[in-house]
Amino acid sequence: MKVTLSEQEIVCGCMTGLMRHADSVVNKRKSRFPEKYAGQMLLNHQLAACAEMAFCKMIGVYFANTKNTFHVADVGKNIEVRFSNTGLLKVRADDNDMAVVSMSGNLDGFTYNGWISSEEAKYDHYKKDFGNYGKPAYFVPLNKLSLKTPPIVT
Repeated sequence: MKVTLSEQEIVCGCMTGLMRHADSVVNKRKSRFPEKYAGQMLLNHQLAACAEMAFCKMIGVYFANTKNTFHVADVGKNIEVRFSNTGLLKVRADDNDMAVVSMSGNLDGFTYNGWISSEEAKYDHYKKDFGNYGKPAYFVPLNKLSLKTPPIVT
């Protein structure tokens, strides 16, 4: 399902991403992976925030535009939204008891790719350490995701 954001929603999502990025810079948080080009992390924060907003719009819930909510669900108490255009959904080892949602796209529209339970994603054949940075995670192909909307715990 494709979700289109209005100009106001794009601006709100991009400002949320900017706030998240500025907070990371000011607090000297290191990225898990090095930037491939200047501004990559800012753009990633903005696209990820817009993807969260698109998912919230799709299911009809409020986008909280939070920052500094590490290891806390993005939507309700159990949904983590992940943005990526790689064709894989990243699930971290410390993602526990949550639905992990895949969103892809760009500012002109985001696509809901489906979701998987964090526990169902943690199979050895999904575990990878792309770039050999010593930070492995589980990368689930999009065709392994459920296209139904995940249940929300409020």
